[in-house]
Amino acid sequence: MRLFLCVVCLAVLLVAPLSAFVRAESLPGPVRHAYSFEQLSNSRYSVHTGFDDSLPQQVMVNVLWAMSRAPGAGSEYREFYVATPNNVYRYDPASYSLTVHRAGDFRYNSGSAFEVGVAASRPEEAGMAIQAGLLAGAAFRGSGVRGQGSGADVVSCPMQWAADNAAAGWKPNHPIRMVDVFGRAASVPLDTLCVAQSSDSTLPLPHVVGPDTFESVLADLHQDSSFSPVGLSLENVSQLCWAAYGVTPHLTYNRRQGVTVPTATGSYYLTGRIYVVGEDGVERYHNRGSGVGGQGSGVRMSPGVNLATRDHRLERVAAGDRRPELRGASARIPGSAPTYFVVCVPDTAADQVMEEAGFAGFQLLAQARALGLSGFLVVPLSRAERNAIASALSLPSGHVPALVFACGEAATSTADNERDSGAVRIVRAQPAIRRGQLRVEYLLSRAGDVRVEVFDMLGRPVRLLLDEQQSSGYHAATWDGTGEAGARLKRGTYLVVIISGGAVAKHKVTLG
Repeated sequence: MRLFLCVVCLAVLLVAPLSAFVRAESLPGPVRHAYSFEQLSNSRYSVHTGFDDSLPQQVMVNVLWAMSRAPGAGSEYREFYVATPNNVYRYDPASYSLTVHRAGDFRYNSGSAFEVGVAASRPEEAGMAIQAGLLAGAAFRGSGVRGQGSGADVVSCPMQWAADNAAAGWKPNHPIRMVDVFGRAASVPLDTLCVAQSSDSTLPLPHVVGPDTFESVLADLHQDSSFSPVGLSLENVSQLCWAAYGVTPHLTYNRRQGVTVPTATGSYYLTGRIYVVGEDGVERYHNRGSGVGGQGSGVRMSPGVNLATRDHRLERVAAGDRRPELRGASARIPGSAPTYFVVCVPDTAADQVMEEAGFAGFQLLAQARALGLSGFLVVPLSRAERNAIASALSLPSGHVPALVFACGEAATSTADNERDSGAVRIVRAQPAIRRGQLRVEYLLSRAGDVRVEVFDMLGRPVRLLLDEQQSSGYHAATWDGTGEAGARLKRGTYLVVIISGGAVAKHKVTLG
């Protein structure tokens, strides 16, 4: 009898999944780095080969945490799997724990430290999680993890071949859409160089270093669907467009200009397919052109001709307020947002195309939170919604809406989104003007009344530049060197003073 029971128990052990007999391994919490969401977006690039597996565990911890913080997209499920040299694990975001899902080495790349797969019923949702994980890994470049050695050479790449391998070897509960492959290899430092150019000055240049760390933005990443009527500044629109699909310093493997998100084989499925819908009309965002001209040249780059070039501009495609028509295209689109971003794709059939839309969706939401703005992603879109949105905006053939992002200031200010109440900080301004205009760009940590005034060095006011309600994020004031009467002031030194919520920022300028 005892022998029979032993045989039965042995048979159960052989057929039962290993995870049923392995306790969950708890992971530490994420560490915070000194790098902003914008700097990581500007520095992200893919490395396809040459990995080794000597990364500290903390890299995987941060990547998994970041991926689980990405927003959902209406999927019936979302699961995270991790393949290491030892096992395939299932990650539980609620408990920060790993449980063995399948014993053995089932990595696609034999040199990778770990590979994270996302199973989701919607490719857009997988794309948002993948993008979050890529930025989380990039944060370890150039920094060390206390007690675990340097993470300076963390590289990664989302690989469809790895996803195919995972589908066959990992035995997931649901199909894996995409896999991020991470390892150690030679890498370049994080980059603070802005390479975007506005060939027709329709957009101010974006900032590639922001006010908050990536991890703090993720910790507060949530969606809001109720907005105040305060409109977005052109500076904020510029920043959001760049975050979604702007050019960055790196080049792809085929020598094309890199962008803030991965694009399969440098295909740039979203180029010329991101639209901004505001009070004044519908505009199309361009991130590259023919290579003719440059900032200040007055020569507009033709869109989509040369994929190795850089641009950062808006093209007006429809005048007048189309927001009522857009809102009417879907009951799920928030009705109070001042600005909408519509991300389109060539078609919705291919996973890698829709995942790229998900990359851009995550970037839009994260950038909004970094600016202190609120945002709401309308995703996925049904066929009826896609058709209605395309009709409302008169979109051309081959521009199929994949998601809508509503953005603006929150309807009510709450304590959890206050970064530094009332703070204002000057972020970019020239020290002198001899001809033309002075442009002072500043950052508001939250919405409020803003007054910008010019004083002489005796403290006398000489020109009021603006006095209005503004949203949080980036703004700019310009001064042409004239006084209230419109006459050019005498040469000398003047002070531009910005006041908001009791905080004051000053910029000294020499008028030549």
